[in-house]
Amino acid sequence: MKIEELGEIGLIERIAKQFRVNKQIVTVGAGEDDCAVIDIEKAKEGYKYLVVTTDTLQESTHFPTGISPFQIGWSAVAVNLSDIAAMGAHPFAFTIAMGVPAQTETSFVDELVAGIEKCASAYNTAVVGGDIISSKELILTGTCFGFADNPVRRAGAKVGDLICMTGSLGNAALALRTIKGELKTKMPGSVEEVAKKTLFLPVPRINEGIIIANSGVVTSMIDISDGLALSLAEIAKSSNVGAEIYVDNVPVLSDEIRSEGSLDLSKLELRELAFYYGGDYELLFTINARALENEELMNRMKREVKMSIIGKVVPPEDGIYFKKGEEKEMMEMKGYQHF
Repeated sequence: MKIEELGEIGLIERIAKQFRVNKQIVTVGAGEDDCAVIDIEKAKEGYKYLVVTTDTLQESTHFPTGISPFQIGWSAVAVNLSDIAAMGAHPFAFTIAMGVPAQTETSFVDELVAGIEKCASAYNTAVVGGDIISSKELILTGTCFGFADNPVRRAGAKVGDLICMTGSLGNAALALRTIKGELKTKMPGSVEEVAKKTLFLPVPRINEGIIIANSGVVTSMIDISDGLALSLAEIAKSSNVGAEIYVDNVPVLSDEIRSEGSLDLSKLELRELAFYYGGDYELLFTINARALENEELMNRMKREVKMSIIGKVVPPEDGIYFKKGEEKEMMEMKGYQHF
């Protein structure tokens, strides 16, 4: 059945049934009334600030070849959760507005909604409402709500702070280059599978963001959705600082891929994957350099958030550059941008 045969009311009812909520907190949920009704006192659990983010994905620019409806739905939630993670906040509610072509099969929408619900529930986030319209292409606009005591801002980095990141970068870029046929040699099937999983099912670093925010040493944070170079530029601009980056300290590609040891990529190509592509959704953050004196904290950060120290904050007039030995190379400011 196509969704135009089902009709708007029938489609809304079909979608709303898939979203599970805690009725003690969400007293009126998706599809039940003009608005969702949330018991804020029960939802916020004593947190002081409400944080809100919105992100839009559309078929012509965001969905690579081979991505499934489930993965599209998952991604629509994950990209919003990643912004919540970058504030060190706890997500609790999500809304989704969908533009869907009238000829779309209901089975496609069912799988899409299953992806939305799966990602949201994985991070204790209730899907509480949204909207659906007919459109020429698939468009998904998600809005996520979270709570925090001390939201971590992009502004706050100070000269002398250490520049850090979670996890590794480049898996998603590797998958994208494979899909576009840009690699000189074919990747092993196992490597391609791991890379595509990163691209198609991004993992928002919610728990890592909370741990970093509660560390007592973080001074700024952002998610690396549009590439490391642009993310560094955002922190530098907001904090009025520069950045010195140690290229060899930046983890490029996950251990699963590196263990294959069969990728014919130069150091320059690896740098491109890590710095100038997006889609990995790791966190970039700065910490007070005195944190190095706390060995227990540093070990915990490396263990629980897979933290790597990749550089240090420098005066704004120095700009943003790579440092290797005594050599400096200014970093290009490029990455994923809509315009």
